[in-house]
Amino acid sequence: MKGLLPFLLVFFLGDSTSDKTAPVAAYKDTVVTEFFRREAGLIASDNAISVPLSNGQVFWNFGDAYIDTYDSATGSVPCLFQVRNAAFVQPKNDWNWRNTKTLVGEGMKSLFKNNPDDNYFMWPGSGYQHKDTMYMYCTSLVRTGDGAFDFKGTGRDLWAKVTVPDMKVVKYTELPPFNDINFGCGYVEDGKGMVYAFGYKGDFIESNVFVARFSINNPDNDWRFWNGRSWDTSVMKAKPIGRGASNSVYVCKVRNKYVLVTSEFSVDCDMGKKIYIATSDSPTGPFTNRRAIYSIDDREQGHSPFFYSVFPHPEYINEKGELLITYCVNGYGKCLPFCQDGKANPDWYRPKAIRVPWKLIEGR
Repeated sequence: MKGLLPFLLVFFLGDSTSDKTAPVAAYKDTVVTEFFRREAGLIASDNAISVPLSNGQVFWNFGDAYIDTYDSATGSVPCLFQVRNAAFVQPKNDWNWRNTKTLVGEGMKSLFKNNPDDNYFMWPGSGYQHKDTMYMYCTSLVRTGDGAFDFKGTGRDLWAKVTVPDMKVVKYTELPPFNDINFGCGYVEDGKGMVYAFGYKGDFIESNVFVARFSINNPDNDWRFWNGRSWDTSVMKAKPIGRGASNSVYVCKVRNKYVLVTSEFSVDCDMGKKIYIATSDSPTGPFTNRRAIYSIDDREQGHSPFFYSVFPHPEYINEKGELLITYCVNGYGKCLPFCQDGKANPDWYRPKAIRVPWKLIEGR
């Protein structure tokens, strides 16, 4: 009986050493990470920004990508990607990659491209849907040399307008000049006809975060910028509302909080590994000091990769209230060769996924 009593107490009252006292921690989402290990269509890429659509699907856009080049015999891809951007459409909550449809462009293959000169290209950012159109912010870039970082902005980013549900790119509209602020870092509708647009501007290895807003019925021109006190027509008066740990910045709304996700500065192997979160009760900030919520665990021969493009996906909060966040790796830089005998490992250039409990986001 003496041996039975402790068991009965635990059974009815619970174990005081159970998960109630366990630390709250983010963890790798293996299902979503495996979803990006694909053998046809879009094989490997960076970026991975999602836009929920009204038809129940989710549009995912990507930057530089490998399309239909997977060698099943060697598990490899060629050394160089084929397109500057691509996308796929996913049935929501369906994590079987075979059920997605890859989208690329005609002729030059990149899905978003409005200049026949291949020195000019676009990297898609955040997007949102209004009625039968998805608006996709495209950063407009031009090559300045042959190096990996030899490119610059053209000074005028664009909307790519995509019809839903056929997902056809039908028009590009040049946006106003934004004084080098990239406003493709998250959109939140206020429910009253306005959209908050979040952006970053590099400041050495970190960045300043800004917010603008525009009418959902006039996204081409009706932009106002938060100047610290009110909405101003001049982007030159925009004031920072937060701080990014690098140029990898994204803002979304989760429950009653605006959540800023950013990553530690990294441009090579064995550099930054941390993912940070900051929160605010208002779209205009101020945001809290950022807190590290995860350190990436990817390793090859003892080295960590070049990593970036950290993005939240609030449409994929699970039944436990955990936020889905993806990040991207881009090889191991000078530590390990990406290309060997004309082949590369696609897992070194794919998004990975983590889950972040709500208590961790709140800082509890």
